[in-house]
Amino acid sequence: MFNYNDDTKHNISVAAYFLAQKELPYDDLCWMLAERQLYLQNNFQKPDDISIRDHARKVYLSEPSYDVLCWLISEIDLILKMTKFKGNKKPSFILP
Repeated sequence: MFNYNDDTKHNISVAAYFLAQKELPYDDLCWMLAERQLYLQNNFQKPDDISIRDHARKVYLSEPSYDVLCWLISEIDLILKMTKFKGNKKPSFILP
């Protein structure tokens, strides 16, 4: 989707590593990814829980590996951290 330099790839990899170390359940990661993807698709508007659940089910059924889920979540979080929001109000779900 984006062309990343080596530093950006490294930052995503490190964030993905730390996310994987939390050993969250697979379905929680599917939910987290769905929430972030829909947030981006909805032009930075928080999606409703039903939409997230439906999208998380699609993510789950596509069977991405645990590592891929961690990478994609970390990638979106990095994008959102670099995005300028009105009043500096970043979404509450972004990982520290």
